[in-house]
Amino acid sequence: MRPDKRSKEALNSNAHLSFIDVFTPSHVTLETNFDQTAARFSPFKYTDLSIQLSPIEDGVIRKFPIIIKGNGTPWDLGNLYLMNKFTEMAKLEPPSVETVKSIAKHLMMYLRWIEHLQSEGKAIHEIHFPELEESRVTWTYYRYLKRLLRQTNQPISLGVAKARMQAVVNFYKGLLAWNLILKSTLENEPYNSTLAGIPVINSAGIQCIKTIEITNFTFRVPKRSHIGEIKDGGRLRPLTEEEQTLILNQLKQSGNQAFILMCLVALFTGARIQTVCTIRVKDIYYLHSNTSAEGEVLLLVGKGTGVDSKNQKRYRIHFPVALVRMLRDYIESEEHLERRALSFYRESNENYVFLTSNGSPYYTSTSEISDRQRGMFSQRISAKDRVSFPIQKGNAVRNYIIRLVRDIQVIHPDFILFRFHDLRATFGMNFIRDADALGIKDVRAELKARMGHSNFDTTQGYLDFDKSNAAAKAAIAFHHERINRTFPRLQS
Repeated sequence: MRPDKRSKEALNSNAHLSFIDVFTPSHVTLETNFDQTAARFSPFKYTDLSIQLSPIEDGVIRKFPIIIKGNGTPWDLGNLYLMNKFTEMAKLEPPSVETVKSIAKHLMMYLRWIEHLQSEGKAIHEIHFPELEESRVTWTYYRYLKRLLRQTNQPISLGVAKARMQAVVNFYKGLLAWNLILKSTLENEPYNSTLAGIPVINSAGIQCIKTIEITNFTFRVPKRSHIGEIKDGGRLRPLTEEEQTLILNQLKQSGNQAFILMCLVALFTGARIQTVCTIRVKDIYYLHSNTSAEGEVLLLVGKGTGVDSKNQKRYRIHFPVALVRMLRDYIESEEHLERRALSFYRESNENYVFLTSNGSPYYTSTSEISDRQRGMFSQRISAKDRVSFPIQKGNAVRNYIIRLVRDIQVIHPDFILFRFHDLRATFGMNFIRDADALGIKDVRAELKARMGHSNFDTTQGYLDFDKSNAAAKAAIAFHHERINRTFPRLQS
């Protein structure tokens, strides 16, 4: 493990995560015949409740996590929980293994902490819940996390502490809900909880009360200023007109046509990185065949389209006609044809629009993982390459951004680093400001549709951005001016 990736917590435990490279989920049923018990394995299936299809048989899962105890044996309760969690997630849609990995990491650190206390002679384990509440394993872990946050050089952030504690609470919920342990095994409750209602705006724009469960293991989040940021799948920073001009000028000089077009797609459609990088050649031909002289044309993305979106949500991206023509020219260029020849999909129009010089995608789509296992594309690759291949997550694109910013800073040293995802926020704010310039005020529903937001709360952040930031900046400027007036009087 890289030194910068090692845990900063001093725990005496060798518990760690391992991964099953090629994992095929199966249902296991036990059959007893003549006093002998046999296990029967059947393919794992899930039912997509959102579109009411018949059960779907899943393929293999890449890099499924398992938790290994310090003595080298699997942690039974932890791994049973992960398997059942995966099964529950799959009842609604094909689950994200990345989500399971994140949960597994938090539980692995919980196990490390338990084993560390055991090495010091403490009588504690994962189902240690004596009558004295403060002595229960969950309470003790909660105090441990709070101590870490009080240290001068915090080994973990507040966000990590919250995520770990929530993972532990969900672990015990799952153990009981899925009958992985008997309730009588726990002498007392792992945690206390209450229900609370919070106001939210639903997908129809109606305010309603959402009921949430609050446990006694909460962490106070200090309020901090978010001037210049929008909350949309993270804190995004819309770029100013001046910044956009500098970026576009530097992109022209870069000569990296694929990177230029990826940035333009994000900036002029608001698409996220996984959507931009998984657009297919066939999609561009479809868009081009439906273009009018001017205006825009729509592309459906998300589940079932081959183009990934956040949580595979289906929505339509609006492509400017001029951008579609640029993309059509690129997929017919010599550069793209050379990259396609080295790629998995080769000459097929199922291929990605954006490929690296060695033919790899910038972001591996969920459909490629399936195509490698079965179908016409898997017949020409080895059995190993069908399931064992690099999964790309857009890191090359993010590295391009860092280099682009460095090049801009050579002439403009005050230029601030931005992320690829910030181009999405920039698209949203450009749309709002263009509408405002025309005197059009109510564009909330249109922006929500264009950006694929699930609720109006996120969209409202764009509509309020300029007003709230202008007010905050004015207040700050006045505050600083008053302070500056005060100091001379104190010194006279």
